[in-house]
Amino acid sequence: MNELLIVGIGAFVLVGGVILYAVVSTATGMEEDKNNNYIPDWIEKRFPSIFKSGKDLE
Repeated sequence: MNELLIVGIGAFVLVGGVILYAVVSTATGMEEDKNNNYIPDWIEKRFPSIFKSGKDLE
């Protein structure tokens, strides 16, 4: 049970870190975000199945 809690916390920190990076990098202008959805365009292009609007950027 203790291992499950550690894995859950690790997954939460990892996902939260990616979301935090995406929001901060687009808000400060470090990354390009043409459609203003706080997800950098290179992530939308790399994973189009997750982000349906990624196909619109090509």
